[in-house]
Amino acid sequence: MNDLNDLIKKVQLGDEIAFKQLTLLIENDLYRVAKTRLNNDDDIKDAIQNTMLITYKNAKRIRNIEYFKTWMIHVLINECNKIYNSNKKNSELYNKVITDIDFNTFDNSIQDAQDQMNFDSLIKKLNYDEKIVITLYYNSQFSCKQISEILRINVNTVKSRLTRGKNKLKKYYEEVNYNGA
Repeated sequence: MNDLNDLIKKVQLGDEIAFKQLTLLIENDLYRVAKTRLNNDDDIKDAIQNTMLITYKNAKRIRNIEYFKTWMIHVLINECNKIYNSNKKNSELYNKVITDIDFNTFDNSIQDAQDQMNFDSLIKKLNYDEKIVITLYYNSQFSCKQISEILRINVNTVKSRLTRGKNKLKKYYEEVNYNGA
């Protein structure tokens, strides 16, 4: 984490190379978060690019560097929402979602490639609020408190969405395994 803080300090001084290194470190997290809201890879790339521009231009404003990544994710969510809302008429609601959940951190009962495909189809059944919380918690490994700050919602709301989403996923998973067996 110390390297990340050093990079952030350099970014705040206007170091473009440090910013590129920083973005390489967190690009997977940014992609996963954007993927929960946007279906189209071009839209995801646009949201991430807009986020990069905004965060680079405004990096000096962050006083507490430990919140830099949290702030960056918040900016990304806002950018994704802008793109989503502008495309709302023409897009299907949540057609595709995350394809690279790490099952070892999610649930020990999910183990093989078939289960990966099942999970990908199951997570599509969750609503946006549940998907974004589960993605931030399991993929980006943010705490409930950090997620509440990113989404600007109460920490108890985060916990209830997380619990509700996990319970739905377990129920859907059991249904698929019961019906598929």
